[in-house]
Amino acid sequence: MPTIVLKLPRAPSDTSVEQTAQSAGPLLRGTGDTDYLCGNCSFVIASGIGPGQRVAVDKATCPACGAENAFPPELRS
Repeated sequence: MPTIVLKLPRAPSDTSVEQTAQSAGPLLRGTGDTDYLCGNCSFVIASGIGPGQRVAVDKATCPACGAENAFPPELRS
């Protein structure tokens, strides 16, 4: 499965805050084969996104580390 690391407009503000475990599932799921990873900790933010699929948000906060991740413009709806 191809993976794309998302860009970080904002890194986590406090790394001492307890975050969701890495075993939690992705925030978004698609029917394709590309995973989009947190640019800070590599948590899967969006799993299985296909070429024709889009996301309805510009940014997502990683539940594992708290970093703000920006989806690429071509992926946004």
